[in-house]
Amino acid sequence: MMLPKKKLEMYWRKLVDTLMAPVSPKNLRLSALLISIYQLVVAHILLFMVLLGLAHAEQMRNILIADIEDQKENGFYSLAPFQNQLRLRNASDLVSVTEILMYILTSVASVYLLSTIALFFGIYKNRSELVLPWLIVELIFIVTAVVLIIWLRITICASLLLFDSMMWYVVHCFYQSLRTMNKLREIATVAIPCPPPGSIPFHFRRENMYLGSNGYKHILTESPDGSY
Repeated sequence: MMLPKKKLEMYWRKLVDTLMAPVSPKNLRLSALLISIYQLVVAHILLFMVLLGLAHAEQMRNILIADIEDQKENGFYSLAPFQNQLRLRNASDLVSVTEILMYILTSVASVYLLSTIALFFGIYKNRSELVLPWLIVELIFIVTAVVLIIWLRITICASLLLFDSMMWYVVHCFYQSLRTMNKLREIATVAIPCPPPGSIPFHFRRENMYLGSNGYKHILTESPDGSY
C-alpha cells in the first residue's frame, strides 16, 4: 500500500510543478512575454472588429438618410405619413444608439491596445511602470466580466474568464518580481562624489563605477578585508 501512495504523491508533485512552471523564476519572464504577444494580437483583432462595426453603423445612418430623403421627395413608402415618420424615427434612434455604443467600444478597444503595447515593451525592457496599466485595465475587465456573468448567468464565458485570470496572475507575478529587483538595485547602488582625475581613492578602485543620473555611482560588492 505504501508504494502506490508514494507514486500518487510523486505524480501529484509533478502535476503541481507542471502547473506552476509558468510562474517559476526560470520561466516567468518568458511566460509574461508570450502573454504580452498574445494580448497584443487579441487587442488588434478586437479593435479591427469594433472599427468594422463602426463602419457598418455609419453605413446604416447613410442609408437611413437616403431613405428619409426618398420618402420626402417621392413618397416611397405606402404607409400613412404618421406611420412613416414613426418608423423612420425609431430607425434613427436605433442608429444613434448603435453609433454611440460603437464609439464607446472603439475607445475601450483603443485603450486596451495601448495598454497591451505598453505591456509588451515593459516586459521586453524590464520597465515595471509600463506593465502596471495593463494590470489595471485587465483587472477592470475581469471584475466587469464577473459581475455580468453573475447578473446574466452566462456560464459559457467562465472558462475564458478563468484563462484571463491566470494570465493576469502570471503578469502580476512578473511585475512583483520586477519591482523587487528594481528595489534591490536601488539599495545596492549609491551615489558618490566625483573625484578629480588621477586621484581616485584606494577603496574605490575595485568598484565598478559608471555615470548615473545623480553623478558617478558604484555597485557595492563584498571584499575579503571588509572595506569598499
